[in-house]
Amino acid sequence: MATLKGLDLNLLLVFEALYDTRSVSRAGLRLGLSQSATSHALGRLRETCRDELFLRTPTGMTPTPVANRIFPEIRQALEALRHSVEEARGFDPATSTRRFEVAIPHPMGPEYALRLRDAALAAAPGVRLRFDTRTLADDAPNLMREGLLDLAVDWIPAADDRFVNKRIFDDSLVIAARGGHPRAFKGMGWRHLAAEEFVRCHRRAPERRPRALSGKLWDLMAESRMIVSEYLEVPFVISRTDYLGVLPRSMARIAEKEFRMIITDVPGPPIRIPIWLVWHEGRRRDAGHAWLRALVTREMQAAAAEAGLGRDANAMPVAAE
Repeated sequence: MATLKGLDLNLLLVFEALYDTRSVSRAGLRLGLSQSATSHALGRLRETCRDELFLRTPTGMTPTPVANRIFPEIRQALEALRHSVEEARGFDPATSTRRFEVAIPHPMGPEYALRLRDAALAAAPGVRLRFDTRTLADDAPNLMREGLLDLAVDWIPAADDRFVNKRIFDDSLVIAARGGHPRAFKGMGWRHLAAEEFVRCHRRAPERRPRALSGKLWDLMAESRMIVSEYLEVPFVISRTDYLGVLPRSMARIAEKEFRMIITDVPGPPIRIPIWLVWHEGRRRDAGHAWLRALVTREMQAAAAEAGLGRDANAMPVAAE
């Protein structure tokens, strides 16, 4: 096993900056080093690893296979060290330079991410947030266990008892049609809906979808003429066709105001879809993580209130299939 004796750990920071920026000059700017000092550090890294690590190309510094292989472990080790130092010092949002990874596979993920970015920037200008809005982020639990993902906002809670699932607001589903649709109107019943054609999203894997898309609603959508990847694509299709589509209620206000769509409730009792804040309990004592959780909870609940969402005591709760 290789020994770290004699290794300047600052070289790992240089490696991380080079990998992120793919540029000696930009890496130096990030670290407050001159270009010559950064180049010298790269030379020492190459000597230590016995590999070129980064090759000069017309588009920048390209990592070698060795660099690609060791980067995830170096990044994880540096993040763990940063978190430990931050925790020891206490967390001050005004001066912190921590980096957080947030997954928001909710259909409104991109808008929520921008809202969180702005709120974090106002309170903690040095903190960096990075967002992932993939719909089927099935690797999220493992990433949270490993410390590579800080938390997730999703409609599927984590099943492992080492995770904390905090319900932050309730979403539901509505039917949308373009303004001027020849037959669509508020209050459409199952008979009216059965006469229409739908656009729908690819259905999530059985263990990663809410039961709301079941029964009569799914029967209507099963033979959809068009299937798209994400809910954000549905309004685009609806606005140019006579198809109907199902949207989360969190998107209804935008669909009405921005796209001038007709929004009607799904017939029958309202169906509640809880939205969860999910994180690993190992972060419970992390002051910076507690700050992040509070920020996400506050901003998500505010966004839900603005969209007219909340908890309806008469609604039917929905769990994952």
